[in-house]
Amino acid sequence: MRRSLVGLRPIVVLAMASCLVGASCGDDDGPGLPPIPDAAPPDAAEPDTSTTPPPPLDAGRPSDETLLVARVVPGHGTYRGGQLATVRGTGFVEGMSISIGGREVQAPDIELIDSRRVAIVTPAGMPGPADVEVTRGDDRALLPDGYVYDAIDVEPNSGSVAGGTEIVITGQGTNFTDGDTVEVGGEACTDVVVESPTVIRCRVPSGTIGTVTVVVHQRSDGSEIEAPDAFSYYDSADPFGGGLGGGSLDGTLNVTVLNSYDRSPVEGAFVMVGTDLSVSAHQDYTSPLGQVTFSGPDLRGAQTVTVAKACGMGTSLRFESTSVVLFDARDVTVFLVPVAPCVMGDPPPGASGPGRRGAYINGELIWRGPDEFGPNPWTNVPDPVNDDERKVAFVFTTWPDLDGPLADPSVGGTRQIVLEDELGMRGYPYRIFAAPGGFAVYALAGLENTATGRFTPYIMGVARNVLAGPGEEVEEIDLFMDIPLDHQVDVELTDIPAPGRSGPDRFKVESFIDLGGEGIIAMCARWDFMANSCSDVRPVYIQRRRTSAEGFLFPGQPALDGDLWDARYIFRAGWYTGDWDGTPQTVRLDRAVTDVSSIHTIGNFLGIPRATSPAYGEPIDASRVVRWESDGAPPDLQLVLVSGGDGSPAWRLIVRGDVREVTLPDLSSIMGVDDIAPGYVTWSVYAIQIPGFDFDEFSYRYLNDRFWSGSAVDVFLAQL
Repeated sequence: MRRSLVGLRPIVVLAMASCLVGASCGDDDGPGLPPIPDAAPPDAAEPDTSTTPPPPLDAGRPSDETLLVARVVPGHGTYRGGQLATVRGTGFVEGMSISIGGREVQAPDIELIDSRRVAIVTPAGMPGPADVEVTRGDDRALLPDGYVYDAIDVEPNSGSVAGGTEIVITGQGTNFTDGDTVEVGGEACTDVVVESPTVIRCRVPSGTIGTVTVVVHQRSDGSEIEAPDAFSYYDSADPFGGGLGGGSLDGTLNVTVLNSYDRSPVEGAFVMVGTDLSVSAHQDYTSPLGQVTFSGPDLRGAQTVTVAKACGMGTSLRFESTSVVLFDARDVTVFLVPVAPCVMGDPPPGASGPGRRGAYINGELIWRGPDEFGPNPWTNVPDPVNDDERKVAFVFTTWPDLDGPLADPSVGGTRQIVLEDELGMRGYPYRIFAAPGGFAVYALAGLENTATGRFTPYIMGVARNVLAGPGEEVEEIDLFMDIPLDHQVDVELTDIPAPGRSGPDRFKVESFIDLGGEGIIAMCARWDFMANSCSDVRPVYIQRRRTSAEGFLFPGQPALDGDLWDARYIFRAGWYTGDWDGTPQTVRLDRAVTDVSSIHTIGNFLGIPRATSPAYGEPIDASRVVRWESDGAPPDLQLVLVSGGDGSPAWRLIVRGDVREVTLPDLSSIMGVDDIAPGYVTWSVYAIQIPGFDFDEFSYRYLNDRFWSGSAVDVFLAQL
């Protein structure tokens, strides 16, 4: 399962961008057109025109009924898609469809604001200009080159004005080389590292509040790759990712509380500075905007803030309480996680709506040989030696991250498994299902034992830079099966920390191939979508051992040349408990590995948390302080999660890396706020390592494991 501790699903929050809901997004709505004023909301009452004739239209202005696309705001965005934008024009209605560059905007990603504005989330697209088309029944309106896809993507795309935020720039079709430089807002990035021809890391300079352009200067040919408005500087907590910001405390503390599910303000949330309700001089409830401000000469240096929300105070939801422990920042934005309805039977947050559609990819697996215009035999795959073996190939799209694919390629009448006796025009046809977006398509061919299910790959093929929109049938994506899987990668683990209370007891190392912005290749023939794990009998990309002394051998790997010339290896090594990779555990991630000619060593594992007070299963004392310790490398960030005696989530505490204890304040005297349910409670400590992390500029985005280089966790039992 995808490892994100944010506690919210991916959603589109249209109110985040002021131009989506404000009165105007600029002066010019298209060539030769006067500005289009915003219309009333779609459900607004019609004016009474029985006695007053309607006003004449502005000169040159089409009527509201005329379907017209004037512009898109902003007019550009990353090739990955997923950007909030507003299409402006006239004649917009519910149920119309929109496409950019011929790729459909998913129906759930279209929200009608009024007849002249539609908020959308952009699909993925090839770098460069793209036509924008709106369809309303039989009417169509086209804006040629109405949107531009930038060739680079910046993540994270915001940071403090103080600078120092580490960003990852991922390109589409780029050729970054050592010596390339990066500018953010016209100033040079520092610590620039070119990880591959499509990936650069660097630290942003200091800046001023606002959005700025990111430019990559390529040394090889003197060219520039520019992404306007690709990074935003803020002087408070991250406006999109929440957390901490604004600089050191100077006597005033601003707290904003939002629902983590939809980022709506949480009114009436109880906020306290400190850990003891009886002595805290700063406690109050949030306003309708979810905000409260505290002032006083004591508000300097490290502070702890706790937020809790009662049922019956403007909400039908129960929330997890949250504490941010020992931070030094003026602005705190807390995302409260809803855990259940206040009354059984209440509907959960959200509502049903239009569904999402996938895409289909078609093509042939082509073997080179004497027949230039027809299928050739699979000469680079050994012939079967008995009746239980067959030659077979499996076709996939790349994964978006390390935790598995987004869609099952074999659903919906597809041909994901290809046999040598199934001939096409030039090769062997396949058809797979895919989640819309940009990715690569690859195939593994080898011998399968039909009795045991064991598959041994010998050859692979890759088709790069594939784009697919929702509902699209992408044709002629042919894969030349000419990449031999004849390399071996050796991995060795060092600096193993002390074990936890009950483990770990086994090691697992995984080898992936990173194609940058096109995703991840995993050498897995069968993916179990129920278990979210590879179900191969002996997957070649995973090695398991009871001990780390032997080392880990990965045969059947490709060389990083040819179609994989810009790829890099990623290794994820973990010390886990039990057959299902449970806790306690510690995990380390090494990215951008290119030299696999010698043994690759992975070390610097985080220490596994161990509870010291209370001891496992013992009561929490009257101070309600829990403590832990750990060996090994120190973390940068820790997350403590507490579940009550009834099993429901009760508390999350965001803790700086050098702290080893937290207090669970007793808030039961606050009207409507429930204390942790008594009984046997569980509490877990996640230790997290994040390159370049500053706790006092914490953002919730860092609770997603794509930013982690290491993690460790254990779960404990206590009585309350």
